[in-house]
Amino acid sequence: MNSDQASDHFTFAELTFSQTALRLGIDNTPPPDAYANLTTLAVTLLEPIRQLWGCAVHVDSGYRCPQLNAAIGGAADSAHMDGRAADTIPIGMALQDAFEKLRASDLPIDQCIIECGAWLHVAIAKDGETPRRQFMTASGGPGHWSYTEV
Repeated sequence: MNSDQASDHFTFAELTFSQTALRLGIDNTPPPDAYANLTTLAVTLLEPIRQLWGCAVHVDSGYRCPQLNAAIGGAADSAHMDGRAADTIPIGMALQDAFEKLRASDLPIDQCIIECGAWLHVAIAKDGETPRRQFMTASGGPGHWSYTEV
């Protein structure tokens, strides 16, 4: 693993990339503590998820600086801003199947949300906190999300 790798299968580049940031000219470079959280996220959650699902995992959104998070309508307390969350898409597996596999697992998931029926938001707990294992679905749109616990 080289310094560009957060883990065996996930790079810092993919965990920080944002088309919106590029379009709007936002510098989405994480601070050192967010890099540390991204490493923990990749090692303790994303790699085990990849193994559990038995397929590649596309990260659609990982770290978001506060300016980027605001630009996309993210929650004011979003775990993405700490580097503790990633919006993921299983490659070759139905989203609902992937969600159910996570619910049945004992992975240290703080939060898992099916968002827009298109991706799974997965997050780790803050350092020193116990994962809540909160599983939800989200509907609506930026600024108007509605969450239902499953």
